[in-house]
Amino acid sequence: MNINLYLDVKDIEHISNYCIDNFADEVMETIRIANDVSNNTFKFEWKWDMERTFIPYTFTKDIIWDKAPNNDEEWIFMLNRHRYWITLGQAYVLTKDEKYTKTFIRQLTHWIKNVIPVEGTEKTTWRTIEAGIRGENWIKAYSYFSNSEYIDEETTRIFVESLKEHGEYLYSNYSDARKLSNWGVLESHGLLVIGLFLNDKELSEKYIQESLRRLEEQIGLQVMEDGMHWEQSPMYLNEVLHCYLDTINLCKRNNIEIPNIILEKTKKLAYANLYMKKPNHKQICQSDSDDTDLRDMLTKAAYLFEDGVLKFGSYEEIDFESIWDLGYDSIKKYKGIKVKYPEYVSYGFEDSGNYYMRSGWSAHDNYMYFHCGTLGSGHGHADLLHISVFANGEDYLIDPGRYTYIEGNEEREYLKSCKAHNTTIVDDEEFTKLNGSWSYNSVATPIKHPFISKDAYDYLEGSHLGYMSKGIFTNRSVIYIKPDIWVLVDRFYGEGTHKYNQIFQFAKNIELKNEKTICKGNNGVLTLHHINKLDKHIEKKIVSYHYNQIELQDKLITTLKGDGFTSILTVINSSKKESNISIEKIPVRNCNGRVLEDHEAEAIRIINKENTYILTICHNEIFKGKKLLNVYGYHIYGKVVLITENNEGIKKEVIKY
Repeated sequence: MNINLYLDVKDIEHISNYCIDNFADEVMETIRIANDVSNNTFKFEWKWDMERTFIPYTFTKDIIWDKAPNNDEEWIFMLNRHRYWITLGQAYVLTKDEKYTKTFIRQLTHWIKNVIPVEGTEKTTWRTIEAGIRGENWIKAYSYFSNSEYIDEETTRIFVESLKEHGEYLYSNYSDARKLSNWGVLESHGLLVIGLFLNDKELSEKYIQESLRRLEEQIGLQVMEDGMHWEQSPMYLNEVLHCYLDTINLCKRNNIEIPNIILEKTKKLAYANLYMKKPNHKQICQSDSDDTDLRDMLTKAAYLFEDGVLKFGSYEEIDFESIWDLGYDSIKKYKGIKVKYPEYVSYGFEDSGNYYMRSGWSAHDNYMYFHCGTLGSGHGHADLLHISVFANGEDYLIDPGRYTYIEGNEEREYLKSCKAHNTTIVDDEEFTKLNGSWSYNSVATPIKHPFISKDAYDYLEGSHLGYMSKGIFTNRSVIYIKPDIWVLVDRFYGEGTHKYNQIFQFAKNIELKNEKTICKGNNGVLTLHHINKLDKHIEKKIVSYHYNQIELQDKLITTLKGDGFTSILTVINSSKKESNISIEKIPVRNCNGRVLEDHEAEAIRIINKENTYILTICHNEIFKGKKLLNVYGYHIYGKVVLITENNEGIKKEVIKY
């Protein structure tokens, strides 16, 4: 057995002392959870637990490994992944208390004797994904206990025999469908760890070679060229990233050649994290994702790739979670990596259709996320043209999350639906229609447009075909005037009279005042200026920042009935106190003096203390009369034109021709 697969005995002792000296809170939390587990009390609460829980459950007698006390089968899966055994092992290293070893042996022995892979268990305790995850969790935990006097020959024997059973199970139960699934990566990574651990040359070589072959093929299929994972869920992107970072770490430690595509695309996954993370370092709750801090993933990636840009988005020093995988020497090596500023501030992932606009990289800079890409897997949500806004160090407009995976659950189906996202809906019909918790009856096709990013502004645009059965082409564009103004342009190309709704899910309470929607946060204000005369009403709707966690927050629904082409203009402004801008809609003329109709072009004038902005948006081709336009005395030509007036002069920029 390769007991020192991750850390050797000396390393573990150094890490224990370092964690006690530098991570008091994490050490206390580790011991608290380990104490609960020793009493057969389970609450899955580590930040990367895929399906977290917030209510503990205690088995008063023996553990029932296929029991779901909350009627959610995901509880069974979490119980059988045994992540908590790593916590037991860490608590043992930190305290030298043998009660944790005894708990590990008792639970391990009971599981091996009672959880047998027979017909039906492939859907509960012996799903292949859990078998793969156990490969990593078991071996890490065992290595922490390896010096205990209670780890006797019999415990080691049944442990190794069960790992061999796991290895053969993973080796033999692989299908083509796994090639394009995060499941396949989790399975293959587990097979690799088992192969590296076993002291059986023939089995080890078989498992290592096959797992690397699978991992190489999987990353080529699953990770787009822009670095995003095809399933369109940051939570599962990071489950995949974890496996590949661990693969690279283990291969480096064991002098195993790593396929280039694994190195290249793992680094791209890490960069996706860097550019997607909000100023508070957390991921968007896009699709089936939680509000999780990304810095530990970035720290590990920065270390393994010796990358200063990734370190820019990471912890300043090796964090508690990473040091147990990377070793004590990583502390010094990580300090030696020089931080580099990212090449981009705003970034468009144009293969996957995920766009991130920001005013800068500080914790209090402004940030908007926009999605116009494929649905992804069953983890994907009906969120085409969704926007999220983070400003003044806090969330304002949000993706409401996932809450649960229970089939038939009304909250689950709502949170996946169009009406839960900050997008537009026509005639009260969803553009993508669900069929339960995991399937769809119909899915809208996204139409992506080029992303433009300049020092003074960003421009993006997205469309979809979800209402083509109604003869309506749906389009949304955002003109981000940096640092604190976003102009949202919703356009509906079609004929006949229709009802158009905008959805805005807020993280906080809102109020309606004149033609404004005001959201007051802890540090500032986000104001929506509604240029059109809209009906508006507020509802309390559910949001979920973590699996099994739910709360109510304000949701704004605007309504406009339009005949033929219809546009809705919304100016979003972030400020420290009340909105610091004034807005007026101004006429657009051609050079002969004809005033253009709204379906041809619209313009607005935005004034703040420093600047006056004149923004013109042409919705359709102008073919009546001359095409040279006159807006507020300025002659312009272009589809989207921004004029900035200030003390330094006048600047005219054609954003889109």
